[in-house]
Amino acid sequence: MQEGEPVPDQDLQQPKIVSMQETKSLSWKWLAVAAAVLLIGSLILNYVFFNRYKEFKEYKDKYQSLLVSQNSILSKSNLYKTRLEQMQESMEIIQDPKVLKVPMPGTKAFPEALATVFWNPQSQEVYLKVNKLPEPAADKQYQLWAIVDGKPVDMGVFEMGDTASLLQKMKVTGKAQMFAVTLEKKGGALQPTMEQMYVAGKIPG
Repeated sequence: MQEGEPVPDQDLQQPKIVSMQETKSLSWKWLAVAAAVLLIGSLILNYVFFNRYKEFKEYKDKYQSLLVSQNSILSKSNLYKTRLEQMQESMEIIQDPKVLKVPMPGTKAFPEALATVFWNPQSQEVYLKVNKLPEPAADKQYQLWAIVDGKPVDMGVFEMGDTASLLQKMKVTGKAQMFAVTLEKKGGALQPTMEQMYVAGKIPG
């Protein structure tokens, strides 16, 4: 080297050597930071999704509740519509001039009982209206009879409860002198139990 030439800086000439230990330390720090960021991000996402799930569940519960209410209202509306149609039909039968009204007052054993038969001799259709009969036991059922030429003819069993407030269509008959109701075993009997006759009434005329 000649005199007067600048001497290169020794520190600048030598490359900086990073030890393996420092590299590992840096890697672990970055990994720890990344893990922390992922954890925080995961917590935020979980919180957001959990709130969304809660909102969805609330909306779902409200929707199901509204659906149940709507179905209940629709069912009641259909029931009222059916009941109204039945009442209109009953009124038409009662007001028909061809239909005979046969009141059946209670017998001596059951003086409080009362029922009415509406009979159309032309169409032979018979309808029964329960005015007042006690609710029977679970294994018992009321049965209507037509007395034809002095003999009882089965006109069928009938229901009580809400149905009793409407006219119930019974079996048809072309002839009858009177009608009666007895209490029989569930499903009806071949012959009436006379001791359990609740109401009876002769056809007018």
